Amino acid sequence: MPFLPLLSYAVAASFTPGPNNLMALDGARRAGFRRMRPFVCGVAAGCFGIVLLACLLNLALYRWIPGIKLAMGLLGTAYMLWLAWKIVRSAGAPSESDEIPIRRVYSLRAGFLLQFINPKLLMYAVTAVSTFVMPYSLSLLRMFGVSLLLGAVALASSGSWALFGALFQPWLVRHEKRFNLVMALLLVYSAAAVWL
Repeated sequence: MPFLPLLSYAVAASFTPGPNNLMALDGARRAGFRRMRPFVCGVAAGCFGIVLLACLLNLALYRWIPGIKLAMGLLGTAYMLWLAWKIVRSAGAPSESDEIPIRRVYSLRAGFLLQFINPKLLMYAVTAVSTFVMPYSLSLLRMFGVSLLLGAVALASSGSWALFGALFQPWLVRHEKRFNLVMALLLVYSAAAVWL
């Protein structure tokens, strides 16, 4: 299993703006970092659960449809390149008027349940598993380990955004284009490494 490309993909996909990170940033800005810890832990637990489910569903697909391996690799690569393009072209975080109204409950439960309706995480989990895990190992222990790893990356990501929300929001706004470019380049590297 290509660990560094998987980790690069996980970092790039997890640390870029999305529902988890924007809610963590906004909540910490409003209520402080300490009050966001339960939400961040819920995000990590939900990510772990979604990735583990993606592993099990991919395993079933691999066993039922042996020729699906190439198609899943191609789809995963295409998604990573599309995501890199969207990140580079991003105009930044949505303004308050652009955001979908969400009940702002920053609890462990809210963080966990958000993962089951978070399209970014769902695509991220399917892409990570089908591209970086399934072609190399069908071990349930390996799948559990990857789920823990990606849950830990989610914890670090949402926790960082919450901390940034409390401390560094003005700096991130000024350097957003550079940050997005670095994240996009990590995604392009991850996509290329799948085929090397």
